[in-house]
Amino acid sequence: MTEDRVLLAVDGAVATVTINRPEARNSLLRGMGGEIYAKLREVAADRDVRILVLRGAGRDFCAGADMKAKTNAGDRPPPPDFDAYQVTVLLHEMPQVTIAAIRGACAGAGLGYAAACDLRVADDDARINAAFLDVGVAGDMGVPWSLPRLVGPGHARDLMFFPRKLGSVDALDIGLVQRVWATDSFEAELTAMTASLAGAAPLALGAMKANFVEAERTDLRSFVTIEAERHIRLLGTDDRIEAFSAWVDKRKPTFHGR
Repeated sequence: MTEDRVLLAVDGAVATVTINRPEARNSLLRGMGGEIYAKLREVAADRDVRILVLRGAGRDFCAGADMKAKTNAGDRPPPPDFDAYQVTVLLHEMPQVTIAAIRGACAGAGLGYAAACDLRVADDDARINAAFLDVGVAGDMGVPWSLPRLVGPGHARDLMFFPRKLGSVDALDIGLVQRVWATDSFEAELTAMTASLAGAAPLALGAMKANFVEAERTDLRSFVTIEAERHIRLLGTDDRIEAFSAWVDKRKPTFHGR
């Protein structure tokens, strides 16, 4: 059933959206982009959730569009639904810190979704491939916007113009992923990362994410004004006072999001 193609689970401050077609390397059928978008909107509206993990079921992240499910050769398939393209915008701008947990295949639209996240982590079996030219398209899901910002314009063009499977270590070297973990320790490392973020001061974490998004939209002078206003508001919060007290007392702080 279509409702099972994308799963949402919430555990405290951490939400996980899972692309659930492991038998097809979590490749995307028409309509699945809209289903992912709907789940992400649920998360974005939940102020108790501060971290979003996007992942694939089984051994792969997302192999892009399901080419085997396309129409017969010579037919012109319809374009993806509008909401499919909005997934990248929401991953990038939603209040929560977004993490792409990349295992196995990450290609095409899967790369677009991963590149839109705040952070990308990979296991040592990950294989990342732009792959668009291989199927006669120029790219979608915001990759030409996000990829140069992650790895620089030269590396981005090289990955797009010359599609190939990029291993996780090479992806780490160019800044495409931030952490690489062994497959057998991947889940434990991911849990530790999300727990660390979940333990941070909620208002400060949200403001930090908002600052990064705002910085891309405006000039430095305007941004510093916005940043200063957020900073001043945080200085008056209970969480900031608790953080300072805990630092002085050499204890772990207890935050309440106020």
